[in-house]
This record gives sequence, structure tokens and C-alpha cells, in this order.
Amino acid sequence: MKRRIAAAVFAMLFLSAAPARAWDPFPEDGPPEPVGAGPAPDPAPFIAPPPDVYYVTDTYVADVVTSSGPVTTYSTSTVHESTGSYARVLDTVGTGESSAFDGSAFNGRRRLGDGRLVAGTYYENYVRTDGGFIPISIVFFQDDAEIARLTAVTPSLGVVAPVGSEPKTATRPLAPGCCVDDRSVATAPSPTLAPTRPIRPGISLLPVSAPLAMFEVLRGRAVSFYPRAFVGDRELPVRSWTVIAGDPGEAVATAGSGTAPFRTSWPRLAPPGATYELVFRIEVDTAETGHRMVDVAISVLVRSPALER
Repeated sequence: MKRRIAAAVFAMLFLSAAPARAWDPFPEDGPPEPVGAGPAPDPAPFIAPPPDVYYVTDTYVADVVTSSGPVTTYSTSTVHESTGSYARVLDTVGTGESSAFDGSAFNGRRRLGDGRLVAGTYYENYVRTDGGFIPISIVFFQDDAEIARLTAVTPSLGVVAPVGSEPKTATRPLAPGCCVDDRSVATAPSPTLAPTRPIRPGISLLPVSAPLAMFEVLRGRAVSFYPRAFVGDRELPVRSWTVIAGDPGEAVATAGSGTAPFRTSWPRLAPPGATYELVFRIEVDTAETGHRMVDVAISVLVRSPALER
């Protein structure tokens, strides 16, 4: 009986119990802040790009010069990718027009066969940093074409005599009683035009390896480039070559003849997102092609070797 009464009293006390509350002398101030908590940090500021600056989605690879018959085309090769850089248009120029940015592009600006500067557009490249957009380089995108002018001699039916003498035509005497016809005139033979088969230039790492458009090399590593020329699938002998544009690095020589390679190394890296662009002018002189000059470009990406510990 006593056990039942004690259990009933305990149950009544349990049901009527309420959680204890601490007394707060300043209830209107809200809940206390955790110890050590400071003001919330400001969001990272948004840095707007300068006017006309856009995000790059097509990256420069190399200058390209191609020939098809008498037509030579100057264009720019790109790859659809982004290196995280930005760019804007600086100047667009036509054939032969000068620009305030001539000489400032890392890949230069070549000339047509008659010496005029090629048409194209100058771009300035930027990288985004915590302090804003910083310009890092200028590149020229060439876009032009030209038609080779043949220096053929116009056939003539006569020979021009010196001033003051009687002109003499190159005719054959007629036999007595012979009728005059067109065959009595000894015409000059038609001149032989120089062959115009397109020449395909290239740069290789070995005398017989495949030509390259882009090459990667470690900083300070010596490398050799072999300028070459082809007509169709047949290789032509190279008479000479010259580096006419770009940063040759620490080159042994910037011109050579025959099969002698171009030897160099780059002790420093190119600006971020950029490569060293070299343009070679190759000379060939064969019965099939005549005496010709062709240009070829190659991009060189210099990398820094990783440090090992």
C-alpha cells in the first residue's frame, strides 16, 4: 500500500515539472553572440573589365601563309579554347596602311611581295588580377591576299633598232614567184613562263621528320629547327633560310644555307598565355619552281621544368 502511494506521488511530481529558465536582466537585447564572433566579411568586390574588353574563347596559334597558283593568302590560325585571358581590339588596318602599334606585337606584321604591310587587326591581351585587368601582350591577326605578277616578255614581230638607224623587221626573204602568206614572217618564240606550282614550306625537328606548327621546349634547352619545302609530296632542296620575325632566343645564327638547321634556346618564359612566334623565309631555286621565296611560321611554347625535392 505504501509503495502504491509513493509511486502515485512521484508520477504527479513528474507530470507537473517544467524546464527551468535562467533570469535575464536584459531580455530585450536578444540572444547573446558567441564569444569571438566578429562582423560578417564584405563580399569580394566585382571588378568590371575596361570598355570593349571581352573574354577570349579563340586563342592565337600562328601566322599562316599559303599559296594556290599565283594567289598567296595571309591568315591567322587559332584554336577554340580559352586560357582565362581577355582581349580588346586596338586597331584595324588595311593593306599598306601604317599603325601606331606597328612593332609592338609579339608576332610582328609581315609584308606582301611588293613590300607593303599586310592588312589585319591588332589585339591587346589582358589577365584579371585582384587589382584589376593588366595588359600583358599585343598580337596581330593578319588577313590579306595578293596575286603574283608575272614578269613575262611580250612577244614581238620585229626587232627594235638603235635610235637613228633604219628599223629592220625580222622577215624571211621570199622566193621569186612565191605567194605571200603568213608563214613568211619569222615570229619571235613565245617566252617560257616561270613555273607557278605552289610550294608548301615547313619546319621540322629532324631532317626527315614531319613539319610542325607548334613546339614545346623546356626553358634553356637547346633545340634545332630544320626549314624545309615541298611541292606536293616531294621535298625540294632548300637554298637558304632566314628568320625574319619573332624572338629567336639565344640563336647561334638567324640565317643559314642548305640543310644547316636553326639552333637556339630560350632562357626565359613568354608572357602568361603567350608563345614565341618565329617566321622563317625559305629560298628555293629549282627547274620546277623557279627562284622562289616562301614564308612559314612556328609557335614555340617555353615551359619551366617542375622543381623536385
